[in-house]
This record gives sequence, structure tokens and C-alpha cells, in this order.
Amino acid sequence: MTLQPLRMSSRQIFRMKVFLKRAIKKPESTKRLVWFNVFPHMPLTKKPKGMRMGKGSGKLNAWQIQISGGVFVFEFKNLRLGRAIHFFKTIATKIPTPTIIKHRDSKVIKLSGSKKTNIKLGTFW
Repeated sequence: MTLQPLRMSSRQIFRMKVFLKRAIKKPESTKRLVWFNVFPHMPLTKKPKGMRMGKGSGKLNAWQIQISGGVFVFEFKNLRLGRAIHFFKTIATKIPTPTIIKHRDSKVIKLSGSKKTNIKLGTFW
């Protein structure tokens, strides 16, 4: 879960997807599942360098998403807690905002993009 609003490009989301799909091997036999709750739906336009002002907004450059605070970016099913924490730590270093891991057993683990984790009790729902 993100704690602060941020913008993510489609490239950042794709890199997270590739990392998680490689990390969770053999999904047919282990029945591990990953859900991505974000999709880049806002177009980002950019004018070429050296072009004068005016004449419209420019060509399509990339796709992005504006994520508000308190949004679950992705979820796991049938994955051990230690392994999930490892995956979240790796991805949290690439996201430029503080994040929290919420687990069904009411454990909250704060990750602020660093190697430190603070385990606090809280509710999942």
C-alpha cells in the first residue's frame, strides 16, 4: 500500500511485473497468484526539442498513472510471508514513496524505501 500520492509510468509498472513474474516461479504447480491493481491510463505528451511554443500539446510520449495514498499496488495469494516481505522490500526500493505491507494475520510492516522494517500490529481490513 502506498502512503503518499505518486505518478508511475508504464515502464515502471512493467518492470515490477517482470520482476514479480520471475520471482514467483511455476505458478501452475504452486498456485501462487499476483494481482496488479494499477493500470497506466493517462497519456503523457511531449514536444520535440527545439520546437517553438504553441501549435498544440505534442506527440504521445508515454502512459502514466496518478496513484493516491492508501492504494494497494499489487496483491499476492498462496505465498509465504517471508518470501512476500522479500519481494516487497525489493520493489519498495524502486518506488519513490513510503509503502506498507498489509498481511491477513494483522501484521503491518512499514517500508520506506530502505532496508529497515518495523513490525506493528494493526488490522488488515
